[in-house]
Amino acid sequence: MSDVLYVGRKSEVFNLRLPERMKEEIKRIAEMDGISINSAIVQRLARCLREERASEQ
Repeated sequence: MSDVLYVGRKSEVFNLRLPERMKEEIKRIAEMDGISINSAIVQRLARCLREERASEQ
C-alpha cells in the first residue's frame, strides 16, 4: 500500500466496533503488510475518501 501515506502523529482516539470476521481479515492483511491494524484501517479509509473526492470532480 505504498500509494497511501499515513503519519499518525496528530490523531484522535476513536473506538470502532467491527464484525469479528472483518477484524480478522484486517489483522491478516496488516500482518502481511507489516503494519498495525490501525494503520491498515487508516490507509484503506484514506484511499476510499481520496477515490470518492476524485469521482466527485
